[in-house]
Amino acid sequence: MGSYVMSNPDVYLSEAELIKVKPSEIGFEKNTFCAANSSQCITYLAASAYQTSDFPTGSAPYYNLHATGNGVENTISHRMPPATFNRFKGTVLLLHGYGGSKEVMMATAIYFRALGMDVVIPDLFGHGESTEAFAFAAKEHTILNELLAQLSLKQTDKRTIAVGHSMGALTATNLLSSKYINAAILLAPMMSFELAAKEYLPYKSPLLNKLFQNQLDDIVNQTMTNAKVTVQETDLLYKLKGTEKPVLLINSNIDTLSPPAYFSSIQNELVEKVVFKNRSHSSLMVFDSNDISEVESWLLKL
Repeated sequence: MGSYVMSNPDVYLSEAELIKVKPSEIGFEKNTFCAANSSQCITYLAASAYQTSDFPTGSAPYYNLHATGNGVENTISHRMPPATFNRFKGTVLLLHGYGGSKEVMMATAIYFRALGMDVVIPDLFGHGESTEAFAFAAKEHTILNELLAQLSLKQTDKRTIAVGHSMGALTATNLLSSKYINAAILLAPMMSFELAAKEYLPYKSPLLNKLFQNQLDDIVNQTMTNAKVTVQETDLLYKLKGTEKPVLLINSNIDTLSPPAYFSSIQNELVEKVVFKNRSHSSLMVFDSNDISEVESWLLKL
């Protein structure tokens, strides 16, 4: 039972009220991509950058997300008038966290589409419509690199940024080695899994934590053995210390699942660190009107 709890995203309890509309209703198209030399396939959403002609006079894309966690409630909202469109060209690959799906990143996608970027949002293995075994976001980069190679043939602007939230930040970090990725934004990135698990259960379910706290090390080891993933594969610290591409690392001062102190050993000048105040873990999936200056000043340096 303990291993099941840690390795099955279906037991995840959502902390955020997300967009309720169907992806197709706001311009997303669903696609499936299969690897050339394996049986692996992924399902993903894709959408083009917004155009001013998409919005009648007086209308604009916006999102409003309510999130709880870390002892706080956050309401994150942002409205993007058409006059602000098309300031940054390229493609963004959006990667959700544990227990999420491609659909939970649609609010994040709205922001980047308004900036002027095309968006691609896959399901991580074991999540959403994925038929692959759960792999802690440690294995997806290989097939995503193939997908990015195919998509690059159609892109006029080859600049592509990987954006990952929580567990998805591990995949984004792994993709920094891809020639098709130019930079990454890591939103509340997950600690190495054996540490993240110790924070995750009390944060997510105090009852489950009481039941399993004495067995947690054994549960983690068994879960990772079942997934054929090593602890080192879930640790993005050493990868960020050596990256040669720009990274924006965003944390919250109160987030126990992704504490800023965990990343203090990263002294790589290409890794820019930003700490948002009093934001819950799940709320860091999106930017509000106060956040965007930090994000956009970094983007403009690319």
